[in-house]
Amino acid sequence: MNNEAEIISRLKFIGKIQKGEKVNTKYLYVQSVGFFTGISRTFITQDNRGNTMDFLQNTISKIFDILYIYENSKKQSDISMCINLIKDLKQAKNGIVNLKETYVIDIKFSCDADVLIENINIKIDEFEPNIQIEKKEEEKKEEEKND
Repeated sequence: MNNEAEIISRLKFIGKIQKGEKVNTKYLYVQSVGFFTGISRTFITQDNRGNTMDFLQNTISKIFDILYIYENSKKQSDISMCINLIKDLKQAKNGIVNLKETYVIDIKFSCDADVLIENINIKIDEFEPNIQIEKKEEEKKEEEKND
């Protein structure tokens, strides 16, 4: 799988995280909160919420990089890619909120999650209008071509 596809897959993964689930960042699966999960994450996989936050921040940052690459493209496939990424970013915010509730006792994690959500909102506000304009121009060209 190429790097871009893997990053997009990770974004979709973030959007599917439910309340009460923790992320195994090494093998990318979720674990329900519980005694055995705590033991496993502490002694076996040595995973923690810091690793989870790093995973979230790195994935979102790389998605922003992909958006920057495709944002000025005139190709319909690139415009569609941007539209899908924005949709996935919106869904990822739900997964981040769910993780925030999972780690509700960790104020620092909560603050980091809030900053990440704010950054996502800012980037969506930055990209979405440009992409919609490109999409409308492309649709107009298609209509003219069909007339």
